[in-house]
Amino acid sequence: MNVLGWRHAAFLWMVLLIIFFAPLRARQTQSETRRPVAIATRTPVPPRIDGKVDAVWLRAKKYDHFVQRYPDQGKPATEKTYFLVMYDDENLYLLFIMRDAEPQNIPARLVDRDYYFSPDDNINFYLDTFNDQQRAFYFSTNPLGVKRDGLISNNGNRLDLNWDCVFDVAARKNKFGWVAEFKIPLKSIRFSLQNSPQKWGFNIWRVRRKNREISYWSLVSQDYRIYRLDRGGVLVIPDNNIRPGEQIQVWPYLTARSQTEDGVITNKPNAGLDVQYAITPENILNFTLNPDFGQVEIDREQINLDKRFELFYPEKRPFFLENTSLFNQIIKTFYSRRIGANSDIKGGLKFTGRSGKNSYGALAVATGDWKNRGIGDPNSDPPEEWYSVLRYQRDILQASNVGIMAVDLERNMWGRNYQFSRNVSLDWNIFIGLQNAFRGQVVYAANGPAGKVGKAATASLVHYDQRFMIGLSWLHYDADFDVDMTGFFPKLPNKGKDYGGLLLEYHPVINRGFVRSWGIQTVISGWKETLEGSPSLGNQSTAWVEFMDQSRVSFITSFYRDVESDYRISPLKDIVYTGQDYTLQVQTDISKPVYFTASASYATQYYFQTYSVGKTMGLTTSLTLKPISNAFFTFSYERRRFLDDSLKLMPRERIGQSDAQVWIAKGRYLFSRDVFSRLFLQFTNGAEQYRWVLVNGNYELRYDVFDRLSANILLGWRFRPLSTIYLVYTDEWDNYNLPRLTSRNRILFFKISYLFDF
Repeated sequence: MNVLGWRHAAFLWMVLLIIFFAPLRARQTQSETRRPVAIATRTPVPPRIDGKVDAVWLRAKKYDHFVQRYPDQGKPATEKTYFLVMYDDENLYLLFIMRDAEPQNIPARLVDRDYYFSPDDNINFYLDTFNDQQRAFYFSTNPLGVKRDGLISNNGNRLDLNWDCVFDVAARKNKFGWVAEFKIPLKSIRFSLQNSPQKWGFNIWRVRRKNREISYWSLVSQDYRIYRLDRGGVLVIPDNNIRPGEQIQVWPYLTARSQTEDGVITNKPNAGLDVQYAITPENILNFTLNPDFGQVEIDREQINLDKRFELFYPEKRPFFLENTSLFNQIIKTFYSRRIGANSDIKGGLKFTGRSGKNSYGALAVATGDWKNRGIGDPNSDPPEEWYSVLRYQRDILQASNVGIMAVDLERNMWGRNYQFSRNVSLDWNIFIGLQNAFRGQVVYAANGPAGKVGKAATASLVHYDQRFMIGLSWLHYDADFDVDMTGFFPKLPNKGKDYGGLLLEYHPVINRGFVRSWGIQTVISGWKETLEGSPSLGNQSTAWVEFMDQSRVSFITSFYRDVESDYRISPLKDIVYTGQDYTLQVQTDISKPVYFTASASYATQYYFQTYSVGKTMGLTTSLTLKPISNAFFTFSYERRRFLDDSLKLMPRERIGQSDAQVWIAKGRYLFSRDVFSRLFLQFTNGAEQYRWVLVNGNYELRYDVFDRLSANILLGWRFRPLSTIYLVYTDEWDNYNLPRLTSRNRILFFKISYLFDF
C-alpha cells in the first residue's frame, strides 16, 4: 500500500471508530444529570476575611451533602463539609467549614502561591461564569491560607495555574477541623451582563489526606477527569444589578542590573510597564513595554539523547503565561519561547475575549533594539522581529469547540536578511457522548524567502472511564513542513512522516489491602518516514501499582523495528535495526518528610553521527527533604552512558559527552506567605560545543565537551497584592578552553513592580 493509500485507510478507520464509539455514552442516572443549586445571599455588611466564622455569615444558607469520588465512589464523605456564599456590589464571599475528628493531625505546609498542595488537606472550587462548560476560574487553599488560582479550559482537560488575580483568602485550624474564607472581587473575574440573574457553573471538592479522600458537592465520578466542568452544579446570584466593573491594572517596574560577562562589567538601570485593561467584562487587553524577566528561574539542564532535535523548555515569563490557554494546540505552531531568543523584547500586545459562544485572541510582539527609531539595524544582529498570532474558537455541541489560528513571523522586514514564517491551522475538540473525545488539527505552513510550503495533520479518538482508556491516534506531516521559527515541532529537514497508534489501558481503583490501584497500558504504533524504504513498527507497554500511601512502582518496556537512512551513501541506504528499552520507576510516599524517586533504564540507541546502533544506560534519582512546614529541599542526580554495540563508551569527540551527568540542588524557604526565597544550583559535565570537520570529502560533526556550573538565588517580597520586590543573583561557570571553572556570566538583579488598580 502506497503512502497515500495508507493515509486514506487511516482516515477511514478513524471514521468507523467514531461510529463505534458514539454509542458508548455514559449511562446517566437521574442523580448524575440533576445539577445541584446553591443560592448566594446579598449581605449589607462584608465579613472579615480572617478564617473565623463571623455573625454576618448567619444570614447565608448553609450547604453540605458531599459525596466521595475516592476511595468509595458515591458514598457520603467521611467528614462533613459545609459552604456558604454571599455577595455585595463589589465582591463574592465564600466560607468553607471542614469538620475533622483529628484536627491536630491535619497536614498543612506553608508553600509558595500556586504550588502543588499535596499532601496537604485542601479545598477547591471553580466559577464557570458563562455557564458554558468550557472554561472556568479556579481557586483553592490549604489550612494555612496559601493562595492557588488558575484557569480551567477545554471542559476540564487543562488547568493553567499561571493566571493570577487579586483575591483574598484566610484559613485556620480550630478544635472542630478547619475553616477557609475567600473574598473575590467581581472585577477580578469575567461574566456576562446579559445573564440576569447570574447562573454560573460551580463545583467544590475537598481533599483529605488521612484516607486520600476526595469528596465533591456535585460528584465528578472516576469516569471523568477531576476538573470536569459539565459534571458540576450551579451557583445563582439573584440580583439583576451586579456588575463586574471596569478594571485597569498598571504595573510600572524599575530594575537595576550589574552584569560581569567574560570579565567585562556593565551596570544598567531599566524601566518598563505592564497594563491590563478590561475593555468589557469579557474582553481583556494586555500591554507590555520593554519587559524584563530577570526574576525567572534559569532553565534546568537536560541530557539530549538525540542531538538532531532541540530540547523543549517550558515558558516561565509572566506576560506569555497569563491567560494564553486559548493559543494552545496539539501541534505547537506557536511556541512563545521563540520570542526574545535572538534579541530583546521591545513591547507586546495581547487581547483575549469572548462573545456568546465565540472566543478570540490576538498577540503581537516586537523584538530587537531601540536604535534607528526602534528599527535597529535590519542587516545585522540582533534581528528585528515581529510576531503575530490570531485565534478564533467557537463552542459547539456539548462542551466542544472548533477553532482556527494564524501565526506569522517577519524578521528584518526592512533589510537584506529578510525572512518570514507563516502558518494557519484548524483544530477541534469534540466530545461524543460524555466519555469519548475526538481531537485533531490541520496545519499549513510557509517559510521564506524561498517560499517552501508544507502541511501537517493529526487526529485522535479517546474513550476514558473508571476502568478503561482506549485511544486511536494518527499523524502526518510533509517533508517541507516546518514551523520551527514560530512553534515547536521536532522533525528532520526534508523528511515527512506518517504515524498511526492504538492505545489500550486498564486502570481499576480497588482500595483493598495495601493496594489503591494498578494498571496496564500498551501502545501499538507504526510509522514511515520519507526517504526510507520500509515502515517502522513498535510497541510500548507500561504496568504500574499504586499503594495506599501514594508510593508507586512502574515498569515500562518497548520493542520496535526502526528504520534510519545512511546519508553517506547515494542512493540512500536504509539502516534497519531492532530495539528493546526497559525502564523501572519507583516513588515513595510524597507526604513524608523525606521521599525519594528513582528511574533506571537500559535502551537501544541510534547514533546519527556515526550511523551506528548501540546502547544507553540511564539513572535518575531525586531526594526531597521537608524538615519544617515552610521549607523543602530537593537533590537530583541524572546520569546517561552512551555505549557502542560492545558496551564500550562511544568516543566523546564524535557524539558529545558519552558519560553525561547532571547534579541539581534546589530549595524554597518561606518566611511568611508573602516573603520567600529560592535556591537553584546545578552542575553538568555534558556541556558541549560542536563544529563540522571535512573528513575524506565528507563533513562530520566534532564535539568539544566541558563542565558547567550554574547558580540562581532569589529573595522575594509581595508587599501588596500583585506587587513584588525581587533580588536575584545568577552566576554561570565553565571550563571551556580553560584549566578550571571560571565565571562567564554573573548577574546581580533588583526589580520592583507596583500594581495600580483602578
